[in-house]
Amino acid sequence: MGKPKLGQVFLTDHNIIRKIIGSLAILPSDHILEIGCGDGILTEALVDLNVPLTVVEIDSVCIDNTKQRLPQDISIQWICEDVLKLDFSGFQSPLTIVANIPYYISAKLIQLLVKHKSLFRNITIMIQKEFAHKCIAKPSQKVYTALSVFTQYHFDIEYLFDVSKRCFNPVPKIDSAVIRLTPNQTLYDEHARLVEAIVAACFWGKRKKLSTSLRHSPYLLFKDDIRNIIEIQDLLSKRADQLAVQDYHYLATVLKSYILLE
Repeated sequence: MGKPKLGQVFLTDHNIIRKIIGSLAILPSDHILEIGCGDGILTEALVDLNVPLTVVEIDSVCIDNTKQRLPQDISIQWICEDVLKLDFSGFQSPLTIVANIPYYISAKLIQLLVKHKSLFRNITIMIQKEFAHKCIAKPSQKVYTALSVFTQYHFDIEYLFDVSKRCFNPVPKIDSAVIRLTPNQTLYDEHARLVEAIVAACFWGKRKKLSTSLRHSPYLLFKDDIRNIIEIQDLLSKRADQLAVQDYHYLATVLKSYILLE
């Protein structure tokens, strides 16, 4: 096993591997993109699915270790690169992503994948359990954050199963979870970016009423006083964590003509 670095811990439990593989429901037309091969325990199982496989891994040592455990005649495309800098324009849909990554890049990776989500059939990703619960949280729950709204706006989310910290080496301090993100039909366009800006503005003043946080946040500027907009007066009296995803979509629809674009 390689020496852990770059925030790495290595999955060692074959039962978890079987559960991940069993959850994928791979189609013959799929192309799997594995993000973060580690020491190759998951890669080895993905090879048996008999569909094209590309592995993206920032650590060349991990790639070398993974190659050593695979038959030499296996056809895999290897990309030794930081996935956050990866050019997705060379990939074709449908792409199925399987990701086991250092948890500190989880939010950045999801933000990146959103921009290319039309490529993906689905994304199966292992993340910190606390992060997973934020992704699926509902309004008024303590863990409901801007991340919750962002993720649910762009994806249908399935919480698949928990993964104990004892399934890794070295043993981390936290437990993990595997979730599946299925891109919805919401285009990543100007309206989607407006929704994201409104969500950021509202959660900037999470404990304040929306009428206050929207007007004073650094994320948006308005042409007029939005407190007099009858269609959203009920929403403006609430706090950010009380609004559902569809409420934020509605806010964007109404506020679009009031926002001062730079």
